Amino acid sequence: MVSTVQGASGQLQTNLLAGYNNAVQFAQTIAQGLRRIIANGNNQPAPTFGQRYPVGNGQVQDRIGGYRVMGDKTRGVEPGFIGKRDWTPGDTGKMNTANHPFNTRALALAQQWLAAGALPPHTPADADLNPMLLNSLSGLAAGNGPLAPAAIQVLTDPALAQNGGSLIDVLRNVMAPNPPLNTALAAALVADTVAAVTTPGTHALANEATQLFRELTGDLMQTQAKFTKNHYIKLDYYEADRIAGKYHIPKDKAKGNLVTAPLHRLLTGATPAERNEGAVRESLANDLMRVMGVESQKLKIVEGRYPDGTTKLMLDGTHVANFSDFDGTPSRGDIYLKDGVLVRNQQRPTDPPNQFTGAPRLDHTINELGRNKILMLLLADRDALGSRGGNKGYVGNTFVGIDPGHALEESRLGVTNDVYSDFSFDQPGGPAFMGYKNFSMFDQSSLAEKMEGVRMIAHLSQSQADEDLFDRYAQEFGNNRPPEARFDGNINTLKALYIARRDALLGVFAQRLAVDNFAFGPAHPTPQYFAMRDATLNALDGLEKLTSKTTRTTKSGIQLDYPQVTAKSERKEWNVTQDPGTGDLLFVSTGKSASLAKMQTAIQGFPLNTVQGHTLQITPPGTLTLRIPVAQISALATDLAPAQIIAHKHP
Repeated sequence: MVSTVQGASGQLQTNLLAGYNNAVQFAQTIAQGLRRIIANGNNQPAPTFGQRYPVGNGQVQDRIGGYRVMGDKTRGVEPGFIGKRDWTPGDTGKMNTANHPFNTRALALAQQWLAAGALPPHTPADADLNPMLLNSLSGLAAGNGPLAPAAIQVLTDPALAQNGGSLIDVLRNVMAPNPPLNTALAAALVADTVAAVTTPGTHALANEATQLFRELTGDLMQTQAKFTKNHYIKLDYYEADRIAGKYHIPKDKAKGNLVTAPLHRLLTGATPAERNEGAVRESLANDLMRVMGVESQKLKIVEGRYPDGTTKLMLDGTHVANFSDFDGTPSRGDIYLKDGVLVRNQQRPTDPPNQFTGAPRLDHTINELGRNKILMLLLADRDALGSRGGNKGYVGNTFVGIDPGHALEESRLGVTNDVYSDFSFDQPGGPAFMGYKNFSMFDQSSLAEKMEGVRMIAHLSQSQADEDLFDRYAQEFGNNRPPEARFDGNINTLKALYIARRDALLGVFAQRLAVDNFAFGPAHPTPQYFAMRDATLNALDGLEKLTSKTTRTTKSGIQLDYPQVTAKSERKEWNVTQDPGTGDLLFVSTGKSASLAKMQTAIQGFPLNTVQGHTLQITPPGTLTLRIPVAQISALATDLAPAQIIAHKHP
């Protein structure tokens, strides 16, 4: 049986994996990071970026590489700028393509030009509109189509003589409204305008068409999301920060004090090839997050060049509307990280409106949070959350991934034995700041919820969409690229490490995934089946928490809803199987006799009030087994709920 992934993120993953049947479609739907690279082609000269801009003041400071530069990128250590997309020849084609949103908006605007009443802000002067109208009306009149008579009527209306030959005055103020004519005339105006501005050489109406084109594009750039969103372009290193062939972060972006900041800047120097490889790796990791089912920021590779002609690969991260990271402001009532868990401050009775100065309390408003833990661990992204939660966040109640800058680093990706079946993990060796940070925030979730992430990895293994993604990147950055931008060997190495880590994780959780194949009675897939499957997993987790040494508070006293095992050495692992003869569920733990005796005593001292027909016994060689009828699994999960265990162990 194939595991069924539930929830919104599961549906996102399913939708992404369901529709593609060729490499081109796959790249368009999943490989977001390559879109600008592919669209640019290899024959166009890449622009030279690398200019430092002042902090934005709302005005366009420069135009380069398809961006309107709005100012310096102030967040993060990597240099770059904030920009909005600029108009391109491709956008002109879209404006003239039927049913494209740009075309739909342009036609609506042109129809407003022709109608009586208040005119929109982006309306051309009559002196420019009249010659274009004459051209478009003449085309309709000569076409022998159903609207030819109406066009001829406008062109020959006697009122033209009294209106100085102004066609627009006649259309707006003299003739009765003719919606079919106005619709056709608006379409002709847009098409004729595009034809005039894109015609090689000099067009007879080039000046007038340019003015109409300016108004059309001006409106579109104020109303269409492509042009209004902020883009954060990073890795745009400056020549002033080049030292001995390596590019360093700017002095004002280095972390630390007067002593440590220069050291940080010195240690982060990298060659153009190293900078480029980092950009490709981060883009690949971002696309992997998306194919895993994680809502993620749109991140695309932008190709530029250094002054000496060396290829410069940068990253364009599109602003996520209504995004908040997990480094919120406590006094505003935002979600923030404290002691490795997500909390919000409570509002005291004496607090003014919108002020929250009370004690922090766990926040559970982010949907499907727990399933993301194993996905971030698969990417080996030690800095997935950052030291304060600034690298991930949410929109509404949805978890959103941004900035996977340390994902897919070989030193951690190549480890295949660091994650355990309760989702705990070993920290890598070295300084603490180089380890995984704040991953405990995912642990205030049920085991059943966390296992959804494992199912999503199993789906990837079956579809191989993740492997295809590596192949797409290796192809794009293969031998068609200069040495400083050729990474097919690196990408293939990462792919091999990733597959080994992915398959190792599936091996760790194989016994728990096997619960998906248990015979619970209700058919698969039905809500009743999923409820019993999840109850089995949560009961398994409850047994571990009951028999292991746990805590129910953080270091500063925040009350946890899910008790946590205090250390790896204190964990008592359980597994569950199904008796093929009776259908009973067998919860089993193995260990030394003395340890099992203590665990048996702990269970016997716990009130399993509603579970009927269960047995608990130790059998040699060192096995403790709790047997229950399958129909009793919901009752067992209820008795072993986190709140019951907390009340029993941590009153």
